[in-house]
Amino acid sequence: METGTLISIGALLVAFVSLILNSRKETRSDAAALARIDTNLSTLNAGVNDIRVDLRSMREAISDHSERLARVESKVDSNERRIEALEG
Repeated sequence: METGTLISIGALLVAFVSLILNSRKETRSDAAALARIDTNLSTLNAGVNDIRVDLRSMREAISDHSERLARVESKVDSNERRIEALEG
């Protein structure tokens, strides 16, 4: 074979090997990026679940306060009637 042909074949082999190596590097960096994204999503999911638990607790507290407020309003009405009766 001629020297030019050997150099061309060598250059093609070097180009092919470097293409494969770069492809592997990209795959590794893509995998690392996906792992970071997965970790962030897991963290966000845990945060959302915590917020849901807090929201349920707040709803129960609001419901409790609503019931107590209704009882207090009824007692205030009763006391207002008693005061009006005593004044009259």
